[in-house]
Amino acid sequence: MDNNILIPDHVPSELVLRFNFRDDDEFRRDPWGYIASLAEKPDIFFSPDLGGYWVVTRSDLIDEVFRRHELFTATSLSIPKMVNPLKLIPNSFDPPDHSGYRQILANNLFSPRALATLEDDSRDFSRALFGAFQPGRCEFVHDFAYKLPIDIFLALMGAHPSHRDECLSWIYGIFRGRSLQEMRDGFTAAYDFVTRWLTEQLADPERNQGSMFRAMVASRLNGRALTFEEMHSITIMLFTGGLDTVTSQMTHIMRFLAESPEHRHYLLDHPEKIPVALEEMLRRFGISFIGRAAAKDFEYHGVTFKEGDPVCAGTPIAGLDPRAFPDPLTVDFNRAQGHRVKHLGFGSGPHLCVGAYLARTQIRVMLEELLPRMPNLRVTPGRTIENAPGATMMLKALPLEWDA
Repeated sequence: MDNNILIPDHVPSELVLRFNFRDDDEFRRDPWGYIASLAEKPDIFFSPDLGGYWVVTRSDLIDEVFRRHELFTATSLSIPKMVNPLKLIPNSFDPPDHSGYRQILANNLFSPRALATLEDDSRDFSRALFGAFQPGRCEFVHDFAYKLPIDIFLALMGAHPSHRDECLSWIYGIFRGRSLQEMRDGFTAAYDFVTRWLTEQLADPERNQGSMFRAMVASRLNGRALTFEEMHSITIMLFTGGLDTVTSQMTHIMRFLAESPEHRHYLLDHPEKIPVALEEMLRRFGISFIGRAAAKDFEYHGVTFKEGDPVCAGTPIAGLDPRAFPDPLTVDFNRAQGHRVKHLGFGSGPHLCVGAYLARTQIRVMLEELLPRMPNLRVTPGRTIENAPGATMMLKALPLEWDA
């Protein structure tokens, strides 16, 4: 990927700073410290990396980017910018086109009825995965975090679990691709897989008992059934939107708890506090760099944007902004005085993540099921932990030990 571009004429030289969330060694060594240091940078700056894009560093401004679709359109989500990428429903649409599709997801695919078995499935899968660990040890990323979200999702969609590894391969390319070609290859593989699988399912939809799949087939938009193209786009969105993100979040949370006995023992002694504690960890360990584009030429907080300019709104940046969260690198389960801390980990505005409940449930159940089964949990001594940069940040590997 060419990280060097000509700086556009409307970008002042004092706002040009390097920032490459897909392939910078800083993200492999100490991403959180590096991201926290952005508080000392301009509120908005321009990075010449990844084809050139704007980076927003203040939590309140990132919130505005998510909410103000008339300025920051979701019709261009990719950084680096891709020509004619897949349009994902509803993520790649602005209101009002976005609204009808989002309502379908919220009221049907992510309804209480469609997710009725989510908690029980999460517990069953978590226990089964733990049972497959070697006594007292595991490599958490590949033995658990990669598997739980996709196993649950495949069950909800009525897809055979044998598809897990194939899906993970193209999800990895989309989120962790270091070049445009790697990203394109990931999207191409996703397109081909979903085309093949969805065609097979729709040939005899009654055979598929997946609650989320059945809700999608039964959905109506303005009184009509969804077209194949719409279901195809929604299915790719579901795969790409909810798997890598949950996996990534799990890796950072488990590493933190393995390295912080005080916080871990608090959750073991007070499991009823896990939902509140989880929100603080989601704030502290934000993982997604989300793309938008300038919808038109305009000036925003003293910065000139031109139509089409890519814009990065990073949830890790928002969560570590000291102007919004004093002492942001510290995990404080009582930060909001016993209430859930408000953060942008799931975005905000029209595109607030419709799958937030699904993600929260899986991570909460993971903590409730695994922590009591892992006494004296710790990172395996002598092992170097490396972050894997990308559109979402996760750990390459997390070797854990506990007293069996």
